[in-house]
Amino acid sequence: MDMMQSNDPFNALGVFFGLFGVLYVLVALFMVVLTIVFIFKGMGFMKRKNEADRLTNEKLERLIQLQSKREIDPYKVQD
Repeated sequence: MDMMQSNDPFNALGVFFGLFGVLYVLVALFMVVLTIVFIFKGMGFMKRKNEADRLTNEKLERLIQLQSKREIDPYKVQD
């Protein structure tokens, strides 16, 4: 008798669990790729944010210098 029969229910069960193993590897690989993409997207966002913050700080420093030179009262209403 041949040990490997095509209509053996255990053979079909092995193929079924093998398919889940392949799907598990594909899902894990997808998660790793997605994590790497999100890391690079976050790094790009932080680079843009730091540049915008630097420009904002420069403008604020310039306003502070102008205010201290002119002795402007920020709460005074000008006519």
